[in-house]
Amino acid sequence: MVLPQDAAGFRINRAGLIKEGTKVLTGKNNDEKIWNYLKAKGFSDYGAAGVMANTQAESGNNPQNLQNIYEKKLGFTDATYTAAVDNGSYGNFVRDSAGYGLCQWTFWSRKQNLLTFAQAQKKSIGDLEMQLDFLLKELSEGYGSLLEKLRSAGSVKEASDAFMLQFERPADQSEAAKNRRTSCGQQFYDKFAAKTKKEEGKMSNSPLVSYTKIS
Repeated sequence: MVLPQDAAGFRINRAGLIKEGTKVLTGKNNDEKIWNYLKAKGFSDYGAAGVMANTQAESGNNPQNLQNIYEKKLGFTDATYTAAVDNGSYGNFVRDSAGYGLCQWTFWSRKQNLLTFAQAQKKSIGDLEMQLDFLLKELSEGYGSLLEKLRSAGSVKEASDAFMLQFERPADQSEAAKNRRTSCGQQFYDKFAAKTKKEEGKMSNSPLVSYTKIS
């Protein structure tokens, strides 16, 4: 059976899972998919929330996001820019200096690496799972100490500040900017991690949960 496609050309099944390439990201929306992906890759709850605080600030967790100031300059929307890069009608993706994707990759060498990675996987430049795989690749190959921190962080602020200052490196690195991202990350933590812990607590206290003592 051929699965239906959404507006971006991704296959969707009846359970609401988006099939991108040969893998499936689970979740009802991008936030949940990103959280589940990061957790599956060994990030702590604080680490996942810290990363998502930054991707939300950079792109709204939209993998097709074109930096806003370049939409008018280049004459594209998020969707048309992505499609033009994919079909080859726009050939200046690497050198146009426009931030793109979850992390708003901007510097030419990183955009070249992102494009090469996407093409090797035969995926859209705006594919969510591809970008998450590329993010993990960058962290593994060039930010080993940061990756370890994201897997062991003891607070949302620790993870969010580290990712902001070491990976994203935005122009505004003020305390106010850091606090805004931390606040956003705390919301993701409360939504996903705290909810999971609460549900696990209910399960452990349920009369339906029993055990057999082995003597």
